[in-house]
Amino acid sequence: MKTFIQTLWVMLIGLAVLLLPKMAYAAEIQMGSEGMLVFEPCELTVAVGESVTFVNNELPPHNVMFDEPYQQLSHSDLAFTSGETFDVVFEKAGDYYFQCDPHAGAGMKGVIHVE
Repeated sequence: MKTFIQTLWVMLIGLAVLLLPKMAYAAEIQMGSEGMLVFEPCELTVAVGESVTFVNNELPPHNVMFDEPYQQLSHSDLAFTSGETFDVVFEKAGDYYFQCDPHAGAGMKGVIHVE
């Protein structure tokens, strides 16, 4: 009976892995790099359905705010801890312009092209 239950669990886990939606990982963007208030890279191209991971790197605090019509993807909370991350999934083709609100005046801006 124990073997049957273990086999059943393995089959259920395998089925879940096959059927659950998957998030395609595309790239990582560092927030603050080499002592500069920048996104690195500041321009990037990904495919529809892929995600980008934003990583709090240097000179925090940082956030990521997207321009219209994509404001719902924004991460307005400030990231203070080095290594803190969040993912953004891009479901539609287009150019997604973004900035770090506290450092936009210093030029901390970028664009993600989604094809």
